[in-house]
Amino acid sequence: MSVDASPKQRVAGSRRPARTQRERVAESTRRLLPAAVALFAEQGYERTTAAQIGERAGYSRAMVRRRYGSKEGLLRALFDIELRQRLTPPDDPHRTGLEQILAQVDQIIELVESDETVARALFVLCFETGAQRLALRSAFREWFADYEADMKHTLRAGKCDKTIREDLDIDHEAQQFVSQCLGLAFRWTLDWEGYDFLGDARAWRAALAACYRP
Repeated sequence: MSVDASPKQRVAGSRRPARTQRERVAESTRRLLPAAVALFAEQGYERTTAAQIGERAGYSRAMVRRRYGSKEGLLRALFDIELRQRLTPPDDPHRTGLEQILAQVDQIIELVESDETVARALFVLCFETGAQRLALRSAFREWFADYEADMKHTLRAGKCDKTIREDLDIDHEAQQFVSQCLGLAFRWTLDWEGYDFLGDARAWRAALAACYRP
């Protein structure tokens, strides 16, 4: 005949093991970054406080400073983990140069379609960075420079594989690509509800394909 464990034994036996430091950090990242994204999209970077982010994520007001050191530290983590990665399509050796260029546009469209809040936060941060003396400004400049450099590399590859016309001015087109994307993004920030960002982005993609093909 078996004997049931006492209530104290049952509680002790069902108690979860203590989480490791790595697990606690991972959980705080999962909660703090989305909270920051939502607040930045709603009210911008300057009006959002570290305390608001901590509270939105369900932590104490001081959690952001404990985890990232400052609001700027969280912003840089957000930029590196959430934004740069989601807007940089992986190189695919099976794509032609033209296909890789169009994949850049597809990546932007996919971000807006799949997570509009993250896209809004990205664009708000981008343009607010230009108006303020933020530490992130250098990160955006570096990103745009890297983006243009990658575009030039891909355009050259497209010329080599004959999917992009030979007379295309690579330097000009790489700059225009970034400028066009920023222009669409800026118009959307001026009128979130009224401007058809996705419609114009798809039209831009079609125009690029027609312009670049031999």
